[in-house]
Amino acid sequence: SVCSIKPPSYQLLPYDLSFWFRATNDTSAMIPDDVLEILDSFIIGDDKLSEISQKVEEEMIAGLEKKGGSSIAMLPSFVPELPDGSESGQYAVIDLSGKNLRIMLLTLKGTGCEPDTISNNYILPSTVMKGTGDQLFTFIVNCLHKFLKQFDLLEANLSIGFVFSYPCEQLSIRSARLLWWTKGFDIKDCLQKDVCKLLEDALELNMSTRAQIKAVMNDTVGQLAAAAHRYGPECTIGVVIGYGCNSSYLEKTERIKKLDSPYPHPEMVVVTEWEEFGANGELEDILTPFDREIDAASVHQGKQMVDKLTGALYLGEVCRRVLAQLVLDRLLFDGQECEKLDEPDNFPTKYILEILSAADTNKACRRICDELEVPTHSSLDYAIIREVCHRISLRSASIVAAAIGALLRHLGSSRVKIGVGGALVQFHPTYMGMLKEKLTLVAPLNCHWEVVPADEGSARGAALIAAVAEKLNL
Repeated sequence: SVCSIKPPSYQLLPYDLSFWFRATNDTSAMIPDDVLEILDSFIIGDDKLSEISQKVEEEMIAGLEKKGGSSIAMLPSFVPELPDGSESGQYAVIDLSGKNLRIMLLTLKGTGCEPDTISNNYILPSTVMKGTGDQLFTFIVNCLHKFLKQFDLLEANLSIGFVFSYPCEQLSIRSARLLWWTKGFDIKDCLQKDVCKLLEDALELNMSTRAQIKAVMNDTVGQLAAAAHRYGPECTIGVVIGYGCNSSYLEKTERIKKLDSPYPHPEMVVVTEWEEFGANGELEDILTPFDREIDAASVHQGKQMVDKLTGALYLGEVCRRVLAQLVLDRLLFDGQECEKLDEPDNFPTKYILEILSAADTNKACRRICDELEVPTHSSLDYAIIREVCHRISLRSASIVAAAIGALLRHLGSSRVKIGVGGALVQFHPTYMGMLKEKLTLVAPLNCHWEVVPADEGSARGAALIAAVAEKLNL
């Protein structure tokens, strides 16, 4: 495979873990075969990975052909180009990309200059995430009011980029109809409504400001714009691996067959919404009993299967269910009951990151076991916990790699930079390495690709898209 990556700096643990135990001076402990048999269900073989990647590509093409024609929606964003670095001016950003609401002020200074940024984060109460549309957008506007007042900008004629990271049918660059919720939101009276209009109405009702919304977009569009601004015109794919997993890329308009009316620009950013791949059973044969339990307990059963296999919102819960089963099978903690481990969400994804990042795995696992009030635990238990975290992380990276490989084949470009960001990439110590390693198996041989970190975030990109919309008088 022709690619511009270095071999991963990490070493995957052999499945018998003998290397790991030699490194920790504990050669007597060995993980039981019964444990490895359960963990083997999370391995996706090379042939199966290629098969998944081919199916993703087929669904992408079908998604461009007609509305509702595929499990991968391939939603037009009506963003006609990515920033070229010359943008300048002051812009505000509202970024709703999960449980956190981010408000940002970004000052662009033109070619070669790093933008100035000021931002505040606000935590959405669970009552707002599952309440009414009025509660949600009033909360957003109140936070914006506090932010602008803090910096004496209530009367400033600011353009706003609105990041709304949920599946929408984009009707224009300033109009997006919500199709369904993800990431724990469930506000029914917002469905099928224009979220930009809901925000504009809340702005008009709840605060006095001259600020205007110039663009609404998915977080992957914002991240792609930020990555393209940093890495240049070869960066045409953006991937977010955070609470869930999604992507956007720059497509030729002529290939988007389902557009209702002619689009006057040769290119457009498309949001894949590939998290819905699997809704028609495409991933059925790789689902474990633990995955099925998580899906059954979710708000949207049978939907967002890629999120449930890859996203930070779910990985910790998969680990918890595996560990709880190992306790039940008397393969962990000497079979002694651990009540906290039986309760949903008591093994958050941050535990995975802490365990795999620790210089001393035993110490990290010991602390977490104490937090879970495990009666007794040993070095063998710590090794099992670590390998559970690793296997589930590796499966996540494998599925994301399969999807990226499909997108690379579809684009057919000879050189592509892939901007990858999100919590798992930022905080997981081996995720990027695993992703690159798996991508070498499914990427086209004639493509010189490079995975680059996109840690500027979707908020910066939203300001850049707002600047592009101003420049093009959209």
